[in-house]
Amino acid sequence: MNVYLIARKIIQALVLIFSTVVFIYVIYRLMPGNPAQLFLIGARGKDVSKQTLESIEKSLGLAGGKWNFANFVIYLKDMFTFNFGFDYYRGTTVWNVIASSMPYTLLLLGTAAVLSFVFGLPIGIVATWKRGRKSEAAINTTSLILNSIPYFILGILLYVYFVAYYHIFPVTSRFSPAYFHMFTVSAFLYIMYKMALPLLSLIVVEVAAHVLTMRAAMVSVLGEDYITTARAKGIPERTIMFHHAARNAMIPVSTRMALEFALLTSGAVIVEIIFSWPGIGHKLYEATLTEDYPLSEGALFIISLIVIIAYSLIDFIHAWLDPRISI
Repeated sequence: MNVYLIARKIIQALVLIFSTVVFIYVIYRLMPGNPAQLFLIGARGKDVSKQTLESIEKSLGLAGGKWNFANFVIYLKDMFTFNFGFDYYRGTTVWNVIASSMPYTLLLLGTAAVLSFVFGLPIGIVATWKRGRKSEAAINTTSLILNSIPYFILGILLYVYFVAYYHIFPVTSRFSPAYFHMFTVSAFLYIMYKMALPLLSLIVVEVAAHVLTMRAAMVSVLGEDYITTARAKGIPERTIMFHHAARNAMIPVSTRMALEFALLTSGAVIVEIIFSWPGIGHKLYEATLTEDYPLSEGALFIISLIVIIAYSLIDFIHAWLDPRISI
């Protein structure tokens, strides 16, 4: 990979991150009200002194008004050094709140990404292998339907059916962090039980997307000359499908894998809210309801950063898999 092109991609990602930070700054300062005053009056139930209010405003970067340029410069420095300030609602730093919720989000996203890949790709290969048969039509039709369902719609349906109606799963998915450090079968089963519905909301759609992507890539590859040559040599169809065609179909699928993590990140925000999964998306929701500026800005920045990095990695993955591709 050309060093110049790599540097150009990195610069593009940095510009996009900077634009995101500026957008977050502007959108939150367009919101009505004074977050410092709202917190102090709401938390204490009475009015407060001007000196106390000014002290809180300074810590929130609002001293001298919402559009003070000096505050904007400090804001940029703090965001790029992950110094998101102090969360007065929880009595700790914003970074501590985000760091405590990040393992839950990473667990949900990582498990969803792995399982959707493990199930989606083999099904896509089988669908290609069964071309022209009823089983292929059934797989394609089912995948098209499931892939068209938004994460939050599927999450709501699962919640209504399994939680509200049949009471099979708990209303909340919260559980003690102590289970993360218990390497036992019972702890694993308990975590999976709590995570079952949020996970299912994400992987059903992603498995369907992987099936469609893999099948389309396989069909394209099967028309290549080297596949015809392999068949002429008498190589078994199973070997051609799983060894030759599947391997070369992985380039477009790799794009979907990088894109998948970005889509899962955005989808997990809504899914976490529906099932009260204590991840960063749920923290963003709580912070928005309470007008907790520092936490909502920090959480939104982290979520945006994950999405931008995931999209930026797509070209590098392509170039790594196929040196003929220039980024």
